[in-house]
Amino acid sequence: MKDFTLPPVGGRADARPQAERGLIGYRLGELERRVGRLEAFVLGMLCTIALSVLGGLIAVIGLPPVG
Repeated sequence: MKDFTLPPVGGRADARPQAERGLIGYRLGELERRVGRLEAFVLGMLCTIALSVLGGLIAVIGLPPVG
């Protein structure tokens, strides 16, 4: 993950909290995207394992191939 730096703040006293809130919102959005990718990867792996097990069961039972 990249390191982000905040730009220097001008004369306003409330500008820094707004910039920090924006940075926190950005980082939360980035985390949500990464977690979504991780969930998709895990789901894909589970589907692959399930199909492998199903193929093994079909081979053990001796059913004719479909198609």
